[in-house]
Parts: sequence; structure tokens; C-alpha cells
Amino acid sequence: MSRWIVHLDMDSYFASVEQQAQPSLRGKPIGVTGKPTERSIVTAFSREAKRYPVTTAMPVWEAKKRCPDLLLVPGHPERYVETSRRFLEILKEYTVMIEVYSIDEVFMDVSQEAARRGGPVAIARDIQRRFRDALGPCITATLGIAPAGKAFAKLIGKRNKPNGVGLLRDEELPDLLRTTSVGEVCGIGPRIERRLNQLGIATLADLGTTSDALLRREFGVYGLFLRQLGLGRDPTPVIPYTEIPPPKSVGHSKTLPPEMRDVSLALLVLRELADKVAARLRRLGYVSRTIHCGFRTGILGPGYAKQATLALPSDDGETIYRACRSILDAIPVHPAEIALVSVSAANLLERGALPDALFEEDRRRDRLNGAVDTIRTRYGDGAIRLGTSLLLKPLPQHVGGFIQETWEFGPARGVG
Repeated sequence: MSRWIVHLDMDSYFASVEQQAQPSLRGKPIGVTGKPTERSIVTAFSREAKRYPVTTAMPVWEAKKRCPDLLLVPGHPERYVETSRRFLEILKEYTVMIEVYSIDEVFMDVSQEAARRGGPVAIARDIQRRFRDALGPCITATLGIAPAGKAFAKLIGKRNKPNGVGLLRDEELPDLLRTTSVGEVCGIGPRIERRLNQLGIATLADLGTTSDALLRREFGVYGLFLRQLGLGRDPTPVIPYTEIPPPKSVGHSKTLPPEMRDVSLALLVLRELADKVAARLRRLGYVSRTIHCGFRTGILGPGYAKQATLALPSDDGETIYRACRSILDAIPVHPAEIALVSVSAANLLERGALPDALFEEDRRRDRLNGAVDTIRTRYGDGAIRLGTSLLLKPLPQHVGGFIQETWEFGPARGVG
């Protein structure tokens, strides 16, 4: 039986969902942003806008300079999540071997289904047809297919965007290895690419002829994975949504607009983020032993971060915030302004495996958190808020993250 791995990536996802929902935007260059102001950034561009030299996360002022006719559209995260649920329901009819890689990106193993459905290309074309019928003509997907594994399926898909289907055949693999730079492949980021280039390794074929000993000395165990890519094999399995492991961490971050970068205001935002992390821990049924907190002094850095271990595992926002303040106090950099704050909880333990709180104060805090969660579940997150959050101007809703959001299909790890 032939092995067939499919990478499916939605095209210009946020923008195409907005164009499908709002016919007046169709055929026009649009940019999706959390807050359509000159000081915001664009999280997604439509196909029409991508004809200009624009890139994701570009400041609005620069995007409008490069694309003068750009229309700014506020993002609607609920639309994107719902559309993802709908296309995942369609994919489940083809195989259970679906790995949810991000809100708009999945890997599929159709090895068992390919023969009885006319082959992997026929499956891909049928998925595109189903999407068109169910989601609308504006929302399309590109599918890359490769027997060599996930990294190669993703590479082939990228080369066939938008709304295309690409197939890598076994006989085409040697030429692809010879002509593909190492930085083009998922799993090799800019830092690793620079280090490989310094070793004289420019293409995947170069990587394949490099000794295991050298790669392991330079990159540790990861070097063995790199060698496999150079040989045209990605051994990473497709992990189906039915077998998603428990989360390793829960986190939130927020980019601050210029008028809110004063440290005192950034700390108010951090307090709210700590509350959100705690609420998600409780919803997932975990407590945390390790808190990680950091900040950036500019949108692209530099960044500073440390972590701390709690005396007792917790899912309480106030406890997490106090740990964050201790972490920040330990960082030797104390800027006047902060552009981004982040907090995450790791070293997770199942809440039900712990004994009940010993002290009445802790039990009272648990009951309070439970009551808050109940109110928010029934009436929405805005029904009950921290008093400190009332000191802040409303922050733009984040539309470019979704990292660690948990769906019924498993956790999404990012946005493509």
C-alpha cells in the first residue's frame, strides 16, 4: 500500500472568509486587522492584495503605502472558528487520520482511502468541490500531496497556491532535493538555515550527503531529523485528532497599541492575561507549577522572559499574576514602555488528581473562581470582569493568534 500524506492549507483564510460573508468585498484588495487604524497591523491579506508586496503582520500604514487601494476590515474570530469547524466536518468523511495543525491548516494520511477513492489527487479535487459547495466560492484550499511525509506535502502545497493541487511523485524526489534550499522546508527556520549555510549546506541534497556525526554534533538529536529531510523522508507521523495528547502549556500574549505601552498600563493588561490563562486552565481541568512571563520593548523585539516555579500548583489568576510580577522584578531590564506582554502556564497537572485545598482561604478562592466561571459560561466573558480592566481602553480583538485554542478536534497550534 502506497503512503500518501496530504497537507491542506486554506487560501488567504481570514480575508476569504470576510469576502464570502460580505459580497461587497469580493474582488477587492482587503486587509484583515484587529483595529483598522494606522497604528495597527494587518493579520491577513486577500489574494487581490497579495499582488502587491505586502506581508502578514505588516503595519497598516506600510501596507496602505504598498497597496494604495487596500480596504481595512475588522476581523471576526468567531467566523473563522465556525468555518474551520465546518471544513473539518467535511474532512472527517474522508479519513480519521487528520492532524489539526492550525485554524486553517491540517495534515491528512489518506494511504488507506486513496485506492478506493481513485487516488490522492481525486480525493483532493473532491475536497475542493465539497468546500466550494459548502463554504462558498470565495473560500478555497490548496492541497499538497507527497509520499515522503508532512514536510514535503507542505512544500508541494506551497508551490501550488492558491486553490491548487500538487503531487510529488517518487521519481521527482531527487530533482526536488537537488533544487530546494534548506530554508524552504517546514521544520528548518531562519536560525537553523543560517547555521546550515555556514557549514556549506545550501540544499536538501547537501543535507542528505552530510554525515550523521556532524549533524548530531551541531544540532543534537534534531540533526538526525535534518538528515532524514535531506534524504527525502519526513518520519514525523500524522497525529489524528482522536489521539491528541494533553496540552503542555496554556498561554496568552497581547500586542499593545502605542498609547498603552506605559509600564503601568502594560501591567494592567498582564493582570487580565493572567486571569484568562487561569480560566482556561480551569476549563481544561489542569493546574500549573511553572509560570513563564515576558515582554518586548518593540513589536519585533528585543524580548525578555523568565520563568518561576510555584510553591503549590495553581489555576488562580491572582496567584499567576503575582508570579509574573516576581518574574518581571527578576529581569534586569526595566523599560519605560512595553510593546507586548505574555504569560503562559506549563508543567501542568490534572486538577482532579490533587487533594482538596487545606486552608479555608484557598477553598474560598476555589469557590469564587468556580462561581466566576459559571457566570461567564452562561452570560459571556464580559459579564464579570476584573476591576483593574475597567481602567483600560478596550483593546482590539486579536484575530491573528488562536494558538492553543482547544476545539473538539484538538488544539490548534497556529495560523498559517
